[in-house]
Amino acid sequence: MTGTGRSSLTVPVSAGAVSLFVPCFIDQFFPQVGEAVAEIFMQLGMQLHYPEEQTCCGQFALTAGDSDTTRRLAGHFLRVFGGDGVIVCPSASCTLTVRQEYPPLTGSPAGRREVEAVTSRVLELSEWLAHRGPLPWKPRFDGVLALHRSCKARELGVLEGAAKLLTQVAGLTVTTVSPYFTCCGFGGVFKAQQPELAQAIGEAYLEAVAATGATGLVSLDASCFLHLRGVAAARGLNIKFYHLAEVLTGKAIP
Repeated sequence: MTGTGRSSLTVPVSAGAVSLFVPCFIDQFFPQVGEAVAEIFMQLGMQLHYPEEQTCCGQFALTAGDSDTTRRLAGHFLRVFGGDGVIVCPSASCTLTVRQEYPPLTGSPAGRREVEAVTSRVLELSEWLAHRGPLPWKPRFDGVLALHRSCKARELGVLEGAAKLLTQVAGLTVTTVSPYFTCCGFGGVFKAQQPELAQAIGEAYLEAVAATGATGLVSLDASCFLHLRGVAAARGLNIKFYHLAEVLTGKAIP
């Protein structure tokens, strides 16, 4: 791997213990996603290490321009996950933040190499699963879902692997929204800075989702759902929201 957001996957994806990095918003707002991820590891028969002292990756501080807080949170992440082995994260946006944004925070080539020794081991969940090969179980979801092409998942380059994983789900039809809709309107602090514009973008996006015939969205980024669930409720749209891990473990109810 390199210090960029995209991964060349030189880290063995199936050897040794795996550390799980659960983003703070999943811990606080989508605990069922963390439980689904844990079940995936159980079904794979893999040893899982969950460092309880982990906190936020610093993405929101970074996008808000708070470099001091970003460096503090990055330093904490590097200390917590400074051991060996793969680090799996069920969030494309947090994975991208760690892999792409942490190395430039250092002030020297030696410091950058030290940081990259940790950040290069961070893999997004679908990225890790896709490179392991076919799932050893057969998930099922009877319905039509649109694959949410979040900005960060596109930048990380993991959507193709996620789409292949979803082909293993019996009964599921996957649709996509026109590439014209490049953002759901969340954008982290963007929603706080431009709430009316974020709402309008979200409404247009969900209308496009409904037009595909999908009854819900499946995403690698539950953070987008913090915004979209509110938009759907305000417009009275009956759209459901699932993280990939929920669909792959059969915890997503049509």
